[in-house]
Amino acid sequence: MATFGRRGLLAVAASVVVVLALGLAVLVVNASPQPADAQVAAPSAVPSEVVPTAPATPSTLAAPALQRGLAQAAVDAAQGEAAQSTQLAVAVLDRGTGELAVGGRGNEPFYTASLSKLVVIVDVLDRRRFDGLTVSDADLALIRRALGPSDDSAMSALWDRFDGTSAVGRVRERLELQGTSAPRRTGEWGEVEVTAADYVRIWRYILDEMPVEDRDLLIGAMDAAPPVARDGFDQSFGLLSPAVRGPDGPGAVAKQGWMCCFSGQYYLHSAGVVGADKRFLVTLLTREPRARGWAAARTELTGIARQTVAALE
Repeated sequence: MATFGRRGLLAVAASVVVVLALGLAVLVVNASPQPADAQVAAPSAVPSEVVPTAPATPSTLAAPALQRGLAQAAVDAAQGEAAQSTQLAVAVLDRGTGELAVGGRGNEPFYTASLSKLVVIVDVLDRRRFDGLTVSDADLALIRRALGPSDDSAMSALWDRFDGTSAVGRVRERLELQGTSAPRRTGEWGEVEVTAADYVRIWRYILDEMPVEDRDLLIGAMDAAPPVARDGFDQSFGLLSPAVRGPDGPGAVAKQGWMCCFSGQYYLHSAGVVGADKRFLVTLLTREPRARGWAAARTELTGIARQTVAALE
């Protein structure tokens, strides 16, 4: 029993020695000096994240301001070009700046001649959209004929089929026109009256408020207008003259009008949109003495249109 006790004590003593030796080794290691560059420094502030700024690109640069005053300059140029014997009504709208310039007769009603075709057709397309009016493919063909080659028989058919007299009143009310009215004589759609300012408003409605499908129909039909109309009249005058519409001009889409002979006067009109960007809307309405002849009348209106467009450049 005593021998076992001594051996046990020796074993315990040996274990204690081993533990102490291991502890001393750990202390020696942990107590060894640290290199100077290994000292723990106070935490420094976290640097802010730098977000690189994207370089300016054409899409992020501010667009240059549009030149103002061009609409009024165009009206002045048109009125300066008209002969004293010619009664000219002119209105120009700059869709870019919103400026509308109206000449001295710009709010005076003129007989529309064929300009009324666009008024009635706008009403037909609006009623199709708002009221579910049935417009057949044959009706659409009539619309294209009335607007492009300015076919009078096509217009007469549309006038009768779609209540042209009331159409004028509906467009006047919807667009809040001030000087547009139906003809006094039944069925005489060329005697619809409109002002230059009102007609510019109609064009603005077409470009800015009508659905794309309807707008494309109207613009496409007028853009396809041939130099010679269905009745044989040369309609390459005014905004559709080669100087404006041709490859060296700014380009234009317009509706033309001509009519004779109330009080010995010609009515000759050109109204539409100028430029590839369709920024400017121009209406030119004229009354002039019949004695001069159509050729002279077309030449003068072409000169007026050229001066008007030149002022817009």
